[in-house]
Amino acid sequence: MSRLAEFRALERLLSAKKSELHFIKIDPRLRREFEFESKLHDLLAEYQFSPWEALTILENENTSKFDDIYQQRRLLTPPPRYRTRQSKYYKNPYTGEVVEARSTLHKTVRSWIEQYGRTEVESWATAWSVCAHKPHL
Repeated sequence: MSRLAEFRALERLLSAKKSELHFIKIDPRLRREFEFESKLHDLLAEYQFSPWEALTILENENTSKFDDIYQQRRLLTPPPRYRTRQSKYYKNPYTGEVVEARSTLHKTVRSWIEQYGRTEVESWATAWSVCAHKPHL
């Protein structure tokens, strides 16, 4: 890019930013913030506080409130760390043996999978919600 093109691009950017600045200056919210800032500085000067000291006081006050709220909430209901797996009952139709297992890593279920195949063993499964008590399948 030539220096002339770079100059004109920066000039256009400057004029756009000037118009943005003009609209921000007439915004009533900005005027309120300026007023608040000046009153805050006057108040800090009156009590001989620095802005950092005031922020430290406010942070300590807010964190203690948040800590109290957090502690109360934590005491009421502890959040579950993870969802437990649902137990399944597997009934071997060939032997009549019933096994309660949460996964197919159970020793007996694994041996059945090796012997009969995963799809067949999974067809033997009955969910715990279906059988609310230990089934006599």
